[in-house]
Amino acid sequence: MTKKLISIALLLTLMVALLFGDYYSDALFGQNADEELFEDALILWYTDSDYAEYLRDAAVSYEQQTGIKVIPTEVSDVEFLEQIQKASTEGNKAPDLFVLTNDLLEKAVLSGLAGRVKDPNHVLNSAFYADASLRAVTYRNEMYGYPLSYETACIVYNETVMEEIALAAKKAEEEGVDDSDGFTVVEENAEDSSEEDPEIPELTPEEKAERRALAGEILPTSVVGILDFANQYSLPAGIESYFSWDTDDVLYNYWFAGAYLNVGGENADLSEEISIYNEEALYSLSVYQAFRNFFFVEDDDRTYPDTINDFMNRKCLFTVAGTDIVGKIAAAKTEGTFTDDYEILPIGMLNNNLKSRGLSVTTMICVNGLNENNTDAEKFADFATREYAKNLYARCGKMATAKLKKYEFTQMETIRDCYEQSVSLPKMVETTNYYILAEMCFANIWDGKDVNKELKSLSEQVLANYYGKDYTDDYIETPVVQEQYNAEGEN
Repeated sequence: MTKKLISIALLLTLMVALLFGDYYSDALFGQNADEELFEDALILWYTDSDYAEYLRDAAVSYEQQTGIKVIPTEVSDVEFLEQIQKASTEGNKAPDLFVLTNDLLEKAVLSGLAGRVKDPNHVLNSAFYADASLRAVTYRNEMYGYPLSYETACIVYNETVMEEIALAAKKAEEEGVDDSDGFTVVEENAEDSSEEDPEIPELTPEEKAERRALAGEILPTSVVGILDFANQYSLPAGIESYFSWDTDDVLYNYWFAGAYLNVGGENADLSEEISIYNEEALYSLSVYQAFRNFFFVEDDDRTYPDTINDFMNRKCLFTVAGTDIVGKIAAAKTEGTFTDDYEILPIGMLNNNLKSRGLSVTTMICVNGLNENNTDAEKFADFATREYAKNLYARCGKMATAKLKKYEFTQMETIRDCYEQSVSLPKMVETTNYYILAEMCFANIWDGKDVNKELKSLSEQVLANYYGKDYTDDYIETPVVQEQYNAEGEN
């Protein structure tokens, strides 16, 4: 073993020692401490530090149940698969399992690193995991991993504010007042603004149910419906905007056109099945571009945390959030900084005719196809992604792909439904940079550049990677948006 390899082995030993503390302390003494530590143990590599606590606890629990030791080890994400291959071919304590995102699955399979799973416990089916996650771990009709967690985007709204709007609209209707003057804010009376707010009586269950029903009647049922809503209803005092979200990250924008950006088919694994430049996608992205002018979204420096903070500070009615929103709001409620009710809006339509689908990335645990200890490794992958998955969100804030019997928050069930209808990030080697390319395309369209030109360019770049040479799409006329709203945000 070279000095370099010895140094790496010692570094890994120290990392494991720090990770497991006293749990493995006895194994770290003596001349053969390194060998004793790894002897008969399953080694699991991961790159995202968010998973550290969860994987550590899962390993401890698994050893207590089975007597089989599992050593999770965090490694660099730089050339992750290349690191695994090198360790496997050189026999340098190679991982038996590794954590991988679905966009790298084809590369892992073609290099032999991700072995086809045998599913000895017969659990890789829709009875135990979300269908979207099963598609994510599938490559060319074979499964190569156990789905662990996912990330996707969903529309979140302040239910308490929605109820206030619904009540105001009902009162205006009863009094014969026309309240359909969107883009106005109900101002507080100057005389009353300095007075203390009167104590609000506790609502009865019946009153709460009535308020919720009223809010449900005015909830948008499509993306364009949000625009119609803004044209019909005024915002209560203090709410600065109807809709605000992080427009820089394509994860939070993709749902506008995701249903019509076909990159790899339903399992996102077929390079020969790519359809990006089409009329439906052009129409959807034209609506997306109109949102900027309609809602006067001009602040390009706003980050994802900024928009979430605005939502929790009661500054906007709707926002787009990741799966971490549930934990963030739960923490804010505990601290008393957010007291409203909120819900997830499961929008699946762009308008009455076109669908809306968000983007998702699935993280899985793969078994090293170059190792021999696959059966034991696969059993731990099953345990960590299914049996122990009820602890996942609490440990690292990640949504489990496993179907849980009970969710801590009801909003998690709606997020799961959003995930089920999402479009998976493609797995093919030719589309490794698709996320970046799509983000650039959406950003340029948001900034007002020609929708047709930008989408055509995205399609041609992706197809050029597939064909290995320049590719030109036949030109398609941009369809005229038929929605009945004023792009300047006025009635």
